[in-house]
Amino acid sequence: MRLRFFAIWAALALPLMVAGAAGQSPDANASQSIATLKRQADSGDARAQFQLGRDYVRGDGVPQDFAQASLWYRKAADQGLAEAQSSLGSAYRLGLGLPKDDAQAAFWLRKAASQGDGLSQLMLGGFYANGEGIPRDYTQAVVWYRKAAEQGITIAQRCLGTYYVQGKGVPQDYTQAAFWYRKAADQGDAPAQRGLGNLYDDGHGLPQDHTQAAVWYRKAAEQGDANAQVILGLTYSLGQGVPQDYEEAYFWLDLAASGKLESGEADDAAKLPDVSKLRDETASHLTSTVLLQTQERARKWFEDHPAKTPSQ
Repeated sequence: MRLRFFAIWAALALPLMVAGAAGQSPDANASQSIATLKRQADSGDARAQFQLGRDYVRGDGVPQDFAQASLWYRKAADQGLAEAQSSLGSAYRLGLGLPKDDAQAAFWLRKAASQGDGLSQLMLGGFYANGEGIPRDYTQAVVWYRKAAEQGITIAQRCLGTYYVQGKGVPQDYTQAAFWYRKAADQGDAPAQRGLGNLYDDGHGLPQDHTQAAVWYRKAAEQGDANAQVILGLTYSLGQGVPQDYEEAYFWLDLAASGKLESGEADDAAKLPDVSKLRDETASHLTSTVLLQTQERARKWFEDHPAKTPSQ
């Protein structure tokens, strides 16, 4: 879970920290704009200080310089600007322009989160969940995930759903889990879509409905969620919620076997059988011609979804 959380961190924080083209050559207008911005920043304008820090991160009109970015972020953060506090916390977490320091990251993220910054609320929840920079505290993790979730932040909604499933930091409550999973699933979050499918399959917090379960598994599987691909393959193999179809079963199991299963929030991977073995058993139901066609279909799927292609 820790590695997964910080992979999420990188996906969210890095675009904020390094967005834009580094090392752009400033033109005359840009130079004039930077000069004006520096004067405003030097005069104590917190918004200008933050903008100047962001320009140093991007290399926009100035050479890319994370140390200078952090310096200006700190000036704005000291004046209480939430965006700067969040960016400074991210700089400490990622070690960009500053020594990596989780305690300082948590300190600044808390300041931004307390002002209602949703991303900082999400990340502070993750710090509490993983015990990074602050003592592990699942109850506090839930508090901050909820604040971010109520602002519509998808990952926070999914994390909150997972904690309700697990009874971690809150009493176990499948109805609440379904509520938050659906919020995230409707925004396209694949693990939440898989989690919602699980709840429909098991009849936890929702009326048991294998057809609806298959709908949500497919949504997640089509995004490349390997755990959902396994479950969808099994669903087709068993004919549960969908017509029994060994060709479809093989297709999804082949994708999953070629992808990467994760331990995921719903802990599906621990419950799954050996995927390659299951795929090969399914192949016994297919003719050689259909098998080759299905393997080619899987190959083309990876071509159309390059981000999901397994590492060689």
